[in-house]
Amino acid sequence: MRNSILKSTILILLLLCPLAARADVIWPSIYIVQQYYAWYVILAGWLIEVIAARIFLKTTWKKSFVVMTVANAISALLGVILIPCSGIVVEMLTIPFGGGTFHITHWILDYLCVVIVNTIVEGAVLRTIFKIPIQSNYWWLVIANLISVIICLFAVWK
Repeated sequence: MRNSILKSTILILLLLCPLAARADVIWPSIYIVQQYYAWYVILAGWLIEVIAARIFLKTTWKKSFVVMTVANAISALLGVILIPCSGIVVEMLTIPFGGGTFHITHWILDYLCVVIVNTIVEGAVLRTIFKIPIQSNYWWLVIANLISVIICLFAVWK
């Protein structure tokens, strides 16, 4: 029952997405998704996370490579939906403050949401698929994702 409700909800969200799309509108979250999936941003972020996993999880290079490749692949797949959805949350949170979609606070909150979404998804992958307990040293993943997203931010000025 719960699984079918989740599937139905995802299907409805996917069907509604194109209805809200317009070719002449740039929404911060959609812009972030575009930049975040550039090959050089992916490569830089992945390398940072592999090195961080090697250091903080105290694993071999091979295991760090495999773990972060799987975590980033799942994060990328889910991020296509979750990043724009987090942008909707940011939009709702910033409306009362009157900054508007293109206000700097909106952009900052959007980038922070990307860090949070990626960290949660990748942390869940580490815990569930690889059975790696990361509660005691979770901050390395937050910082690695923050650096990756900062690279994405600077990709705007390429």
